Amino acid sequence: MEMEEFSAWVDAYIEVHDSDSASDEHHPCYWAIEKFADMEMDFPDLNWAAMLQIISTTTSDSVIQSLAEGPLEELVELHGVEYIDKIDKEAQSNLNFRLLLRELIETTDKTIWNRILRARSDD
Repeated sequence: MEMEEFSAWVDAYIEVHDSDSASDEHHPCYWAIEKFADMEMDFPDLNWAAMLQIISTTTSDSVIQSLAEGPLEELVELHGVEYIDKIDKEAQSNLNFRLLLRELIETTDKTIWNRILRARSDD
């Protein structure tokens, strides 16, 4: 994916959620939501990078909540074993990422969930 396309994706995701139109499939930026879903299985690294870029760009509650309820939840459920070390490392140095983790609901893998609980705390 070219950098310009990646930036457009990040910007569109923020725009659709900041406009409270995330459930409107006719919103011109709705494609950004679908892109996360389209790529979650085969391109988790791009989804990870997009999430990190989004939280470095905005602290909007609606955007953070949507990331936790959608892309982050799917990443953890589908690729948690491969990503838990990255999640731990990112949470150590990135307050916005810890805030994102705090919005995540409990995952099915208890070992991963326990690590997430530790990673999202301020201790």
